[in-house]
Amino acid sequence: MKQPKIKSNKQLYRLWFEFLKMAHKEPDLQAHLVASAGFYEQWGDVRDQLFDPWWKEHKHLFGTTYVQEVKSVSAADNVMYVAIPLNQPASRSVADVKALIEDKQRAKLIEQGQDLEAVKSLSAAFGKYSFTQGVEIRGKVLYEIQLMYGIWQGIGKPAVNTAFIAEVVNRLKARPRSKWTPYLLQIDPMPDKKGNLRYDEGQIRQVRRYLKKGYAVCEAVSKSDFPGSSRL
Repeated sequence: MKQPKIKSNKQLYRLWFEFLKMAHKEPDLQAHLVASAGFYEQWGDVRDQLFDPWWKEHKHLFGTTYVQEVKSVSAADNVMYVAIPLNQPASRSVADVKALIEDKQRAKLIEQGQDLEAVKSLSAAFGKYSFTQGVEIRGKVLYEIQLMYGIWQGIGKPAVNTAFIAEVVNRLKARPRSKWTPYLLQIDPMPDKKGNLRYDEGQIRQVRRYLKKGYAVCEAVSKSDFPGSSRL
């Protein structure tokens, strides 16, 4: 069964979006969401939104928001790659880079149809939101967590046992297009001493860990941070 690959930034922003929607359904996180309302103001009300149409209107808000050394070049929104010679004074390089950046910002704003005279800052419309710095995001694991947590939350947070795992598996397999299930759920339940089919205790413990981590990511997102922890 082909497993998904979650590598692009857009896929990770989709996860951020979905975790924010789930955070809004957690009573214990409402105070954090009120405190971070200003941070998320430009996202609008995501609670009843689908990602793809929302992304078309908001993708300009995302991208790298800190300076970093680039060892290899790949396509990225709201980023300009430059070569800086090391054999000239840093002050001259800084001035040259500043001029390049401002020219690029003006061009992008014009491309977006914005009035240069009306914007408060040339950088105002670019990449305000980015991931937690210094955290390696394991996209596939995070996606599995998001799916399981969404199902668990959506059916009222039942006890995590064989019945719940069977519900997760059935729902994932019933999807119209993507029918894969996480590796940890691909081992079929086995009969117990009474002949009842049960998932292995190791699988059940792992699902419980996933749900605990799902809440932790929701909490981090409610505090305007994604994913918020490297321990995924």
